[in-house]
Amino acid sequence: MVKGYQTAEIVDLWFPPAWTVHLNNLLMVLAFIVFSAGHAKAGLRRVIRHPQLAGVKIWALAHLLVNGDLASVVLFGGLLAWAVASMILINKRDGAWLRPPESPRSRDVLHVAVSLAVFGAVAFVHNWLGVWPFPG
Repeated sequence: MVKGYQTAEIVDLWFPPAWTVHLNNLLMVLAFIVFSAGHAKAGLRRVIRHPQLAGVKIWALAHLLVNGDLASVVLFGGLLAWAVASMILINKRDGAWLRPPESPRSRDVLHVAVSLAVFGAVAFVHNWLGVWPFPG
């Protein structure tokens, strides 16, 4: 997917304003926290039924905000549609949601700290891929 995205012809559909980079980065921090909530056994998993799919939705939306080209719409829009459809189908299949038990607050602190560290690592991997995600 990465190679296909990198080699796709650039066809601009819109030109996102510069401030969307900041919104993207804020949403990406949120996406990492939400995505990892299920495995972290953190309190957030009691609020969001499908944390990994919700994290993918936030990730895809954030990337659509800062990339106005056709390849981005196909890649990120496709993954957003997949995550939405998956949530709907899983909810239909599984019925009512039974919330997981409460977890200690210390798990929430650890969860957020690890999520921020992973966000930082992924941001630096973007540089290796040729896209620096921070302005300036």
